[in-house]
Amino acid sequence: MVEDFLQDDWDITDLNSRKVLAALSEFEKGVAVNVDMLHKKTGLMPRGLNDAVRHLSTAKLIENLHPSKKSGPYDFYAVEITDFGRQVLKKFG
Repeated sequence: MVEDFLQDDWDITDLNSRKVLAALSEFEKGVAVNVDMLHKKTGLMPRGLNDAVRHLSTAKLIENLHPSKKSGPYDFYAVEITDFGRQVLKKFG
């Protein structure tokens, strides 16, 4: 629940993660966003994008749809923002 996500949790969220979360929120619910789409939307290079996806996925703000599937230098293939991620972004973003 969004009440469990505190201002301090948001404050320690790095800028790349915030950028990724904001970019994913622009897609409709249920849309799987692949690596290429997310890279184009954020401009982040593999390391920054991998770190952001790992952080957001651990925080349950996004879902890594195919955890065992990877794309090139990226540690993921496609992700989707969760309802919780949308709520957190709305509250703190």
